[in-house]
Amino acid sequence: MPRWRALPAELEPEIREFVRQLRGVVDRGGLSVSDVAERTGTPRADWVRYLDGRQPPPRTALDGLARAAGVPAEHLAAMGEDAEAAWRRRAERGDGPSGTPGKPGSPGESGAWGTPAASRGGARGGRRRRVVPVAGAGGALLLVAAAVLLVRPGSSDAVPRTPAATATAERSARPLPPPGVRCTADGCLGRDPEASGCAAKAVTTARGTAGGVLIEVRYNADCRAAWAWMVGADPGSQVSVSAHGHSARAAAGRSGGATTPMVTVPGAPGTATACGTTAHGAQGCAQPLATPVPVAAPGAGS
Repeated sequence: MPRWRALPAELEPEIREFVRQLRGVVDRGGLSVSDVAERTGTPRADWVRYLDGRQPPPRTALDGLARAAGVPAEHLAAMGEDAEAAWRRRAERGDGPSGTPGKPGSPGESGAWGTPAASRGGARGGRRRRVVPVAGAGGALLLVAAAVLLVRPGSSDAVPRTPAATATAERSARPLPPPGVRCTADGCLGRDPEASGCAAKAVTTARGTAGGVLIEVRYNADCRAAWAWMVGADPGSQVSVSAHGHSARAAAGRSGGATTPMVTVPGAPGTATACGTTAHGAQGCAQPLATPVPVAAPGAGS
């Protein structure tokens, strides 16, 4: 009998992918749903709804799962960013069993991730605004520094720059990602490469095998992120990717394939590594390629 129930066909792809990844965290942690409920202090019935895609988990539940499974809390929050938007659209349409605005755990007044609706903007125009808290003395110093007058060298002219004007100028100076790419650098941490638009134009930077199972490190320069890819494996085989202190894992299903969430690669693409363990215990790691190889488009033998 399968461990997880099949997800409803009407679920949006973003919600489906998030629930799949949540289930993977539970599986890799060797936990049962009852274990998760006990360790997070959230009722088992609630976790059943979260893991079936029927209701978005609140941030407190995700933080508890992160502690129970031994994964970074920000990793789970990043994984659910796209799903949160899909749940909010459901609530605004008033369809689906994902809850109604204002009820705990629903993407309404309290938000799926525990952020008050007032900080996200109203429903007018369907826009959302994010409020980023500035914490601690370091944050206060940043605000003070941003408000200091910027004086041109050799000139007596002083041009006042407000924090908002400074931030706008900094954003304008950053290169925009190409169309279709939904994250860059740290914003890609823990996200799905396909859903984030990073799988397109990816290159393979390392390749190897574990018991005959192919393992690759794939990298996208626009996203400045990498992930591990495995194919030809038995169900239960695992693959992981690591770079700059971050790591992510994935397990192969019945298809024999697995793709990890992404890790940030701010430097050379060759710094990301990937290793795998088959269901039969064979281990192996990908070895760096002298020249990165473009990944074939879906349907072209990738």
